[in-house]
Amino acid sequence: MNELVGGLGYAVKNWWMSLLLGLLYIAVALCLLFAPVSSYVALSVIFSISILVSGVLEVFFAAGNKKTISSWGWYLAGGIIDLLIGIYLVFYPLVSMELIPFIVALWLTLCGYSTDLKRYGTKDWGWYLVFGILAILCSMAIIWQPGLGAVTVLYMLSITFLIIGCFRVIFSFELKRLHKNK
Repeated sequence: MNELVGGLGYAVKNWWMSLLLGLLYIAVALCLLFAPVSSYVALSVIFSISILVSGVLEVFFAAGNKKTISSWGWYLAGGIIDLLIGIYLVFYPLVSMELIPFIVALWLTLCGYSTDLKRYGTKDWGWYLVFGILAILCSMAIIWQPGLGAVTVLYMLSITFLIIGCFRVIFSFELKRLHKNK
């Protein structure tokens, strides 16, 4: 726990970025849940922009915490990958429509966040792992059942975004708590 307080606790000054990212994902999920008949093209644009914003926030988070989070490079790498994919998908929305299920399935880093919290001594790290596993299961279901149609994909994506958003919001408050306990 001393390593957590000494390392991560001082570094997590940008905890609110995770909160913003979580709120963005929840907003996207709610839009998808309450407007499932809307165009799949609109979904691809929203999805592309959210990936782009996610990448920007992850890069800033990693850069702001590189001196004290030992795994900051993984956060940076994930942010750069999201940023590049987001830029590409914004310019090619047709590709976005085809790749959405597969990109969501690749967001497996949520489980990595929970193991970081475990390593730093957070006692509730298991809940973060549960959210990460739920997001992975939803993502895999999207890939395994593409034949059920766009509506199914929309609902599955909205549930996945909702789970990821809740994870990020809860994770941000854990980071805030760790920062206050420095």
